[in-house]
Amino acid sequence: MQAATGYYRPGTSWLHRRNPVTKLLGLVWVILAAFLLLPVALPLLALACLALAFANGLGGSTVRALRIPAVLIASILVVNALFFPGAVDLLVRLGPLAVSREGLEFGLVTAGRVLVAFIASIAFLQATLPDDLLEALVARGASHRFAWVILSAVQMVPRLQASATTILEAQQARGLEVSGSFGRRARALLPLIGPVLLGSLIDVRERTFALEARGFGAGSRRTAYRVVLDPPGDRWLRAAILVAIVAVVLWPLAARALGIR
Repeated sequence: MQAATGYYRPGTSWLHRRNPVTKLLGLVWVILAAFLLLPVALPLLALACLALAFANGLGGSTVRALRIPAVLIASILVVNALFFPGAVDLLVRLGPLAVSREGLEFGLVTAGRVLVAFIASIAFLQATLPDDLLEALVARGASHRFAWVILSAVQMVPRLQASATTILEAQQARGLEVSGSFGRRARALLPLIGPVLLGSLIDVRERTFALEARGFGAGSRRTAYRVVLDPPGDRWLRAAILVAIVAVVLWPLAARALGIR
């Protein structure tokens, strides 16, 4: 059976060899740390995630993927810098608008958290085969329905991208112009939206029929068609990550008690 690859990039690096559950727990820790620790930790987390990606041969693709959240991060900075409610410390005035210190600080912190979460997530997706993640979750007692939801979410964007590329090439073969001015490129999107949406609905229906034919809703015990390796050191690594997750979750309470901001 063909594996579902998604964003996965084959490799034999240290990160690739880790069990998917170990990597999933690490991703959870990074995201929690980004949103619960002090903002000063954000640059360290971002650099650590990038260093891990480069050390495992995923640095170039991870950096290239940063163009995906670039618009979101820029909008977070601009909107908060110009329209932060209750701002009193104005740094630069731009006609009727003004850049405030409070808004700029809040925008930088929020954008930093989004950036760290994205870097960690894309590194996780590139080093983890979705099929292995599904099997590893089910093997540890997770509901097969829950595991399938995660697998579908991981595959959704790559499947849509592949479908859109195929439809775009077909439309170009029929004479559709997709280059030139911005208006022409925008008009070229209209013939793509309908086929992509319709193709997505058809794909969902076909996958539903395939799952029903394979007894997805049956309550009998299941057997795995693939075995996911779990290196001996991963057991201790998962235990350490779980301790780190608990520490990160308790940090806000400890910081409040100690008066740290």
